[in-house]
Formats: sequence, structure tokens, C-alpha cells
Amino acid sequence: TASDVCKNKKTKLSHCDQYNKMNVEGADPIDFFMHLFTQDMINDIVHNTNLYSVQKGKEKLALTSEEFKTFLGINIVMSYVRYPRSRTYWSSETGLHLELIADAMPVNRFEQILSYMHFVDNYSLDPKNADRFVKIRPVLDALKETFQSALDPEEFQSVDEMMIPYKGRLSIKQYVPKKPKPWGIKVWVRAGSSGYMYNFEPYQGPAGGRGEISQLGMAGDVVMRLCQDIQDKNHKVFFDNFFCTIPLLQALEHQGIYGTGTCRSNRLHGAQEKLKREKQMKQEGRGSVSVVTNAQNITVTRWLDSSVIHMASSCTGLSPTDVAQRWSKKEKQMLNIQRPFSVKLYNQHMGGVDLMDQCVAMYPHRRRNKRWYIRVFFHFLDVTTVNAWLLYRMSGNEAKDLLLFKVSIARALINAGSMKIHTRGRPSATPPRAKRRAVSKAPPEIRYTPGNHWPQLKEAKNASRCQDAACTRRTKYICMQCLVALCPGYFGNYHRK
Repeated sequence: TASDVCKNKKTKLSHCDQYNKMNVEGADPIDFFMHLFTQDMINDIVHNTNLYSVQKGKEKLALTSEEFKTFLGINIVMSYVRYPRSRTYWSSETGLHLELIADAMPVNRFEQILSYMHFVDNYSLDPKNADRFVKIRPVLDALKETFQSALDPEEFQSVDEMMIPYKGRLSIKQYVPKKPKPWGIKVWVRAGSSGYMYNFEPYQGPAGGRGEISQLGMAGDVVMRLCQDIQDKNHKVFFDNFFCTIPLLQALEHQGIYGTGTCRSNRLHGAQEKLKREKQMKQEGRGSVSVVTNAQNITVTRWLDSSVIHMASSCTGLSPTDVAQRWSKKEKQMLNIQRPFSVKLYNQHMGGVDLMDQCVAMYPHRRRNKRWYIRVFFHFLDVTTVNAWLLYRMSGNEAKDLLLFKVSIARALINAGSMKIHTRGRPSATPPRAKRRAVSKAPPEIRYTPGNHWPQLKEAKNASRCQDAACTRRTKYICMQCLVALCPGYFGNYHRK
């Protein structure tokens, strides 16, 4: 399952940690997330959201960066605690009310920010701009830059398509029948074997947003653009038969990139004439193989598995072969068959984009929205979280699965905003004193985040042990934000890293 795949990546992640330099400083999950989704990006979104609200006649939106972080944290919580309607999180019904969200921001304010959220100034857009993603282009470009700068590229990479589910009216909407979510916005992606996304390009239709199509064709041009930043670095890129052609492999090799992919029989450029006939291979039985190499060192391997497949590569071929187990329907048993090295390598490293898809699909943010670019934004927020999680694991930190990682990020973002607790109705003249139970340990996202770190005397008969390491006394005071027992004289020491 996707959960098993995302939890058991120790081999590949340790490989990445050993051979790839990471450019992220910090030890907490929020540090890795904020390295990819930077403060500058947040400030830019806040500026354009406030500008859009003024243009629409709402001059008192007054959104701040801290409040927008709380808004992002709430949306991350909504991805792993799923209710059928968004207002249910603020419900007064017992069993539905979620304090983490309801106490962080009123529902009307949440919906107000969502309705005015914007990423560009509409009045500054050029009417002749052919870019279909101009509404969210600044965010996409900024994420591309941070994704590539955070981690040096892995040796083995793959290029494939990703779908952002969307069924509304949209000219660039695609239908891919074999995908779990067939309707949506298509994105071309280059990812490493670990699943980390390095580069991406949203599909804009047959001629949208691009220049003239070269002799490599539309699919070949996509691969060349996605691989621009890994030229002459001895990288191996894998792709399926939608992209793979002999000219593409030659073009990649001229740029110092080695390509491997499954190839359609009508794209072999005469290699099929020198290979064994399919009829002859079927007579030889499963595991039969035939290989040919041209003058440009492009090797085409024809291999018979359950059907005949063609593998084209500029870096690998038949040897060294290994043994693969396959089930025989005719003999009702497992068979050992010969497998070319190019097939083994392809199966090993082609699944990077699919792995990213699986991890995103575990806890997706799929709230319906008529504005398609809002759906794109939240999809890439999920991608950013998964990328940050992969970086966190590569850095050798404590083992933490994706769910707990998202919980930590959401809690840190929510606590970065206002600590004021909003209540419904008119304020009471004599509000009841809240009973707060001291906890034994405060998460670092709360402990080291600026906020209401003030002493509060708790109503209890017995004192609790002070949680600061330098203090050995007992106290009846707790921190209002961390909810841990703490002597008033040790507040500064406890909340300092």
C-alpha cells in the first residue's frame, strides 16, 4: 500500500543521504517546510491577497503573515482530519468540534481569507500573455527554485506525469483513463528514486505556454526542459514509452545525460530489422532476449515477458543479466526467467513520480473550489510537505512517519499566528477561569515559538515538578502556552534553544 511504501524507504533514503548534499539547516519539521515554502513566498501571497481584497472593495481584510501561517496550518490539519464539510470543524456539536482549528481562527475569517487569496496583481497582467498558469506562476516558480536548491540531484531520476484532480470547467483539463483520478490538470514531473520532486511543468495544452515544437516532438521537448539543470553531471533519467525515442536519447547524451526507457515498436528507427522476430522469440519461450546497438551507442533490447517489450538506453543493455520470477498460468507455478540489466534498472528507478503521487494521496487536501488555481496551490502545498518530509528523513533525524510530520508542521504554523482564543457570541462580563491541565512535555513547535509564554497559577492541591532541567523544585505555576509546570524564575531558560 501507499502507507507501506512511504514508511519503508530506508534503503533509498540512506543512499540519498550518503551521496547527495543537503542544503537545509534545522532539526525540526517546520525548519524543512519553511526552507521550501519560504517566508518571502508567504509575504508575497499576503501582499497580493490584501491588494485583491482592496480591488474588490474589501479594504479591511488586513491579512498578516502570521495569520496566513495559521491559515496554512488549518488547511494541513484538514488534509489528515477529513470532514465532509469545512464548517463542521467549527461545529458546536460534541464529537465534531475540533479545538485545534476552531480556537485558532473563526470560521468566517477562514472563509474570508480563502475567498480573497491571490498570488498576482490582476491589473498588472498582460492580456497577450499566453501562459495559462499566470494566476499562480510566482508560486510555482518559487517552489521550483527551492526544490532544486534544497538537495543536490540524485544519480537516478525519472520523468512521468502527475494528475491534480479537478472536474470543473477548464480548457486545459485532461482525461487520463488509467489514473486513479482520471480527470484533472496534468503536470510533467522529474523526481528522484526517493520520490523527491526536483522539477515540474504544468501541461498547458497542445500549444499553450511554449514556443515552437522541435523535431523531438512535444514529449521529447518536455524531457529536455525538465533536465536542463542536470546537464553534464552523469545522471541517469528513466521515462516510459510516451516520451522515449531514439533521437531523444541521442539529444540527452549530447548534454551529458544518460536516458533509458521503454520504446514503442514504431519508434525503433530500423532496429527492429536487426532484432529477432517476435514469432521466433515466442517459440524460444519466456525470457528470450535480443539486443542491437547502433553507431551512436544507443542499445535496443527486445525481451519477451508476458508480452514483447522494447527497452532503449544510452547507458545499459543486456549484461549483467539476472533471474526474475514470473507466474505461469499454463503450468500453475512460478518460473525463473532471464532478465536483461536494462529492465532491472528501469524497474528499480522508474517509480519516483509514482511514489510522490502515493505519498500525496495518503493525506490530500481536496476541498472543492471553483477557482482551479486554488486547487493547484493546495496540491503543491501537499507536495511541499512530502518533499520536506523526505528531506527530514534524509538528514538522519528521528524516525517520523508522514502523518506525524504533517501534525508537527500544522501545529507549528498554527502557533506561529495569534495565540488569542476566539469565542462565539458576546464576551461575558465575568468570563469563567479556564482550567488547564499541565502536561509533562511541550513540543518544540510550541516551546520555542513566540507567544503567550506567561506564568499562570493552576488550581490544584499538589505542586508539580518544574520541567526546566536546571530546576529541581516543585511549583503550582504553568506556562499558559506550553501547559507545562514551570517556576516563574526559569521561564527564560526553558524557552531558549
